[in-house]
Amino acid sequence: MNERQQESLEVLTEIRSIMHKSSRFLSLSGWSGIWAGITALVASGVAYGWLTDQSAFVTNAGVDVMPNGQFSEAAAMWSERLLILAVVTFVVALLGALFFTWRKNKKAGEATFTGAARKLAVSMMIPMGAAACFILFFILNHHFAYIVPASLVFYGLTLINSSKYTFSDIRYLGLSEVIIGCIALFIPDMGLYLWALGFGIMHIVYGTIMWFKYDRKVNRL
Repeated sequence: MNERQQESLEVLTEIRSIMHKSSRFLSLSGWSGIWAGITALVASGVAYGWLTDQSAFVTNAGVDVMPNGQFSEAAAMWSERLLILAVVTFVVALLGALFFTWRKNKKAGEATFTGAARKLAVSMMIPMGAAACFILFFILNHHFAYIVPASLVFYGLTLINSSKYTFSDIRYLGLSEVIIGCIALFIPDMGLYLWALGFGIMHIVYGTIMWFKYDRKVNRL
């Protein structure tokens, strides 16, 4: 291969790299996954403390209802607490993910909010919006056994759907979330533990792998 051919090959490789970066959001930080996992584990611990309280609405016999079949006042109070906890957990995890991703991009001298980032956001918002509707329906109709499976499965499908706009590795995290969600459907008594496994431990494992695979070279700059 002569010098001219070598230069042409290098130009083509650079063009291909630019096109790849423009179509995929490759700036997600491994620390984002680790942060999300830690946040989920903390939230799981808080929820576990609430649900083991004597006044909690979930007991060994199931959901606390009144003799006429209506949801008890105590149950309504605890369901509201858990809903607020879920929203706070999501917001804290999201803000942390944005911060760590922004910090990684700043070190690498790259932009965060690119066209690929917007495509990724849209691809995640659609299934997540559907998940929110399902989970809200389950809460309003007191079908608490389905909340954990639905959140895990929908989240997993969201990651799988979004993998074409970011690292393909995220597809494996999505598959694991779907599998754990399906398991939770058949053993609802283990719902909180499986939620902690899916959103907590799996995120930490994924984030650690991503950090060693992609982030270390950025931190060395």
